[in-house]
Amino acid sequence: MLMLLAFACVALAWWARWRARRWRLRTLADQLPGPPALPVLGNALMLIRNPEEIFITFGKLKNEYGRAFRFWLGPDLNYCISEPDYVKILLQSRKLNERGPQYKYMVDFLGYGILSGSGPVWRKRRKLISPNYSHKAIENYSYAFNEETGFLLQRLRARPVGKSFNIYEEVVNTTTYTVCQTLFGLSREQTLNLPYLQEIVNDTHQMYAEAFMRMTKWYLQIEPYYWLSEYYSRHKKFIQKTKYMVEAVVRHRVTKINDTSLIELDDSEIEFNKHELFSTVDKLILEKSIDYDEMLKQIFTIFTTSQETSANIASFLLLMMAYHPESQEKLYAEIKEIFGGEDRHVTDEDVKRMPYLDMVFKEVVRLFPIAAMVQRTVMEDIDISHGVTLPAGRSLAVLIFH
Repeated sequence: MLMLLAFACVALAWWARWRARRWRLRTLADQLPGPPALPVLGNALMLIRNPEEIFITFGKLKNEYGRAFRFWLGPDLNYCISEPDYVKILLQSRKLNERGPQYKYMVDFLGYGILSGSGPVWRKRRKLISPNYSHKAIENYSYAFNEETGFLLQRLRARPVGKSFNIYEEVVNTTTYTVCQTLFGLSREQTLNLPYLQEIVNDTHQMYAEAFMRMTKWYLQIEPYYWLSEYYSRHKKFIQKTKYMVEAVVRHRVTKINDTSLIELDDSEIEFNKHELFSTVDKLILEKSIDYDEMLKQIFTIFTTSQETSANIASFLLLMMAYHPESQEKLYAEIKEIFGGEDRHVTDEDVKRMPYLDMVFKEVVRLFPIAAMVQRTVMEDIDISHGVTLPAGRSLAVLIFH
């Protein structure tokens, strides 16, 4: 009898605590507007759609409820923010330096690093490789940029006049070969001979699409169901190919830096001028706190975030110039003013003299952002305006494309 009474007291205390937390959560949720929620399901049904339809749904919700609204996925409170003033506060806050829970579906092939990681691990990895993206580093990469652009132009000139083609397929090969020769420190011959390179380039976009499907489709988040699906087998094959490719990259760099045992890198002292001979791969090889499998994933993350992102932006820029011939003529005139009839490599000083190109680039990035939305977890209560508090433990989606 005493045991039963004790159990009842514990259960009652737990229920009371849960009710108090839910009451506070609902009180905070009511500070922002949002769609009516169903019992148990919340607003989950309106988000069981393909990725394109989900963005359309968020767009409709934004038009109806404003640039800051809340929605429920089952019992979980979520927020969607696109108000620039709020976004600035949120993305600059240390209370939101943890990526959202949905990023876990990218960890299998990207690890806990630049794209899918967060917190101290993310900061450490970023600090390690950021010198290789510095202005001085980019200047040192200019030869590879110019050489690969030359090969791209040769391929484009060889195409039949008047026939359409997918510009991304051409551009992504150029950015891929450039990344391998700059951030990875490989020669062009070594790059072209990497195992499965072209297959990985061709399949990466689909892998990201399927990862996003897992983020947005509840049934793909049920592990046994996912293991039996076609997505899982395709995913495992892709991971194996990336492993073979990255291992080949590592072998090339280990051969190049055969005195690694004599070198120690201190995270607090990594500067490009002190380590200009080290590629991003070299630094990860020499990093003692990372295991081999995680190192391979980090190298692939650097690869895909660099080559695919650059290819997307460049492809959209070229496409927009085709759609807007008047802008194309202005850009062409700017180029002719600098180069005239001279056939030479582009330098950093040349780019500084091209303000119209800079405007075109920024407008393309605005219209076609690299990520349509980003997700964060609120680690501590945060006030985004007078009378609006986002509670800890909630997920936040920052809507960039809208």
